[in-house]
Amino acid sequence: MRYLNYIVFSLFLFVSINGYSIERKKILVLHSYHQGLKWTDNVNHGIQEVMDSVGSQVELNYEYLDTKRNPSQAYRNKLIELYDLKLQREKYDVIIVSDNNALSFVKDHRTKYFQNTPIVFCGINHFKDEMIEGLNNITGVAEKIDWDGVINLILKTKPETKSLVVINDNKTTTGKLNKLLMLDLEKKYLHKLEFIYYEDQGIDELIDNVRNIQGDTSILLLTFNKDKFGKFISSQDNLDLLIPESKVPIYIAWAFYINSGVIGGKVVNGSFHGQMAARMVIKIINGTPIESIPIYRKPLDQFVVDYNEIQRFHINQDVLPKGTLLLNYPKSFYSENREWLQLIGGITFLAGLIILVLSRAILRRIRAERALIIEQNRLKISVKHERLIGLIGRLLNASEDFKNVLDDVLKLMTDELNVARISMYSLMDSTKTAVKIKSRVSLKGKNIKDVDQFYFSEIEEIISRVKMNKSIVSRDLSNLTSKEQDYYRKRNIGAVILLPVMVENEVVGLMGFSQNRAYGWTRDEISIFFSTVNMIANAWERNSLMIDRIEAEQKNVEALRMLEESSRLASIGVMAAGITHEINQPLNAIKITADSVLFWQKRNPGQLPEMFTRKIQTISEGTSRIDSIIKHMRTFWEKPHISEEETIDMVEGINRSLSLVNRQVYDHSIELVDVLPKNSIQVYANYIQFEQIVVNVIVNAIHSLDKVKKENKRIKLKVYQDSKHGILEIHDNGTGIESSIREKIYDPLFTTKGNESGSGLGMAIVKTFIDRFQGEISDYNNEDGGASFILRFKLKEIKS
Repeated sequence: MRYLNYIVFSLFLFVSINGYSIERKKILVLHSYHQGLKWTDNVNHGIQEVMDSVGSQVELNYEYLDTKRNPSQAYRNKLIELYDLKLQREKYDVIIVSDNNALSFVKDHRTKYFQNTPIVFCGINHFKDEMIEGLNNITGVAEKIDWDGVINLILKTKPETKSLVVINDNKTTTGKLNKLLMLDLEKKYLHKLEFIYYEDQGIDELIDNVRNIQGDTSILLLTFNKDKFGKFISSQDNLDLLIPESKVPIYIAWAFYINSGVIGGKVVNGSFHGQMAARMVIKIINGTPIESIPIYRKPLDQFVVDYNEIQRFHINQDVLPKGTLLLNYPKSFYSENREWLQLIGGITFLAGLIILVLSRAILRRIRAERALIIEQNRLKISVKHERLIGLIGRLLNASEDFKNVLDDVLKLMTDELNVARISMYSLMDSTKTAVKIKSRVSLKGKNIKDVDQFYFSEIEEIISRVKMNKSIVSRDLSNLTSKEQDYYRKRNIGAVILLPVMVENEVVGLMGFSQNRAYGWTRDEISIFFSTVNMIANAWERNSLMIDRIEAEQKNVEALRMLEESSRLASIGVMAAGITHEINQPLNAIKITADSVLFWQKRNPGQLPEMFTRKIQTISEGTSRIDSIIKHMRTFWEKPHISEEETIDMVEGINRSLSLVNRQVYDHSIELVDVLPKNSIQVYANYIQFEQIVVNVIVNAIHSLDKVKKENKRIKLKVYQDSKHGILEIHDNGTGIESSIREKIYDPLFTTKGNESGSGLGMAIVKTFIDRFQGEISDYNNEDGGASFILRFKLKEIKS
């Protein structure tokens, strides 16, 4: 029985171990470079440090492409042959890709080796989204270097620097990407620094050049891993060969150079990248979808400086940025004399306790006096604030348009309140009131300044919070982000209060109150700020309502005018129909008489003189022409029958339209050129509205040409078709279309001719009819200085 229990226990243990082993996750770490390169080793250290926290749940496999030492295509081909044997048989749960070459390798061979395997990258220089285009199941950490931080450290620690020698190879992928970044950086500091590149050099030549650098020059050491002869040079070789020869400070951007005789810099640490990538991997293997893990794009860096080097180059420690990590900093006096200092501290504490007991009575009296003074000051401030509220109320109520008194209100507040400046910004640029208010800044003792643009990316988050009706109070900027602190300090602001301006439950503006230094805002001050902002918000709301009322009245007037114009045009149509009817009767009598004489002459040849016969013939033809024009005018003014299926011949429509305006064109000494095809172009429209479109555009062109003094005034019409449209182009060489009115020319009642000669309906009717025919109209100013209109009509569909 005992043996049976032992067997059962052994089987249970075996199954448990196998079950556990099945649960282990296999992670492949694919490096671009080789083991022993400091950057690669630091990335490994960061990954291992995080993975140790999960114990034996993961199995890490490492592969090194070694492309820095072996960049040739022949080596890569052999490497692919090797991985054909190694990787195709393996199945990994996640892949960590380190640096650019490894990412490119994965992108090129993912289908073969890593189909659908989640990928986490890190250390990618000059990262862009295009680098992972076409890849799914991927996230990671972009290697972003704060080059401005590096340059600012150089200029702070060695302000006399005028030239910056950049040591960087032009053979490796990293070196080439670094060069692109340096060229962009060089443009930014064009007038501050001269960038000198030591790149395509042999190592001996580089050492000689470094040895000769001195004076107002500093060195920025990037990655010089291959000289011009293709010889590989490790990071440690760079330090061992260059540091002894340099007479000027050497600055860096990567942590693997630190503590080897360089000053330091704002350095990127490979260990940080490894840690961040490993944390993402743990999330993935614990079930978090990779799509929900965003790419980390912020710099993983810190200021690190070697204390020995700043001493060697006589650099003041006070110029270092806040939070700088000092390496090799000597032990403090306290650490060397801790026991004695603790004894002295104890004795001092006892003495202080005795003094504290003796002085309690004095302190109570002082506190009482201070409390009385504070209360007196509070009462004075309260009275002052009440008076200010009254003055502001009178100013805002003195004008219906509060914009007229806004500057006076801001000036009064700046003079009366304990602030260095008051700012008011509109956040709703689409409203009429906001457009007129724009942004204003009132400085104590100075005139109010208009600011055309307020929105700055440095305080985008602050603006977003204010838009959500949140107030911001900062006594010393410590509760703001570093970017926001930099923004305010550049403007000599040390304390700030930002309050939203609410109108009809919407934040339309922002008011800011600031001091030039850190300042403890009192409750009374904050209260008066809120009160004044509410009063301005109420005035703003009244102003908006007033503008809305005025606009409504203007629209009503425009609507009445449009109705009047439409009625007038309708009356003209009725009159035209009546006139044509009255003319028709005598015209028919003339026509019949002339035709009778011609008929008699034909029956009795030679009875009338030939000249008399020609004159009678002219009268007959003229009356026919008049009859045709009258019928055309009558149909032109009739309400057309509208049908979606009705079609016309564009060429005939143009000829009919020109018959109406030919005389007017001639009277204005204008040359009319028409380029018409011989064939018919059938489009969806009806003749009457088509003719109104053409006539209105030509009449507008005539009015435009009347404004210019030219001998060769010209209107050109051209008709043709493409695959979908019949197209009419109308060009003139008149005044053209002013850019300020281009968006209004199709609006009803908009005219440039004044009240006497223009109704403002011509081009509005054109646009209405074009839309009704499902056509298009566009315009531009042509090379002759005039206007060109392109009108497109849908071609008639040919049914098969």
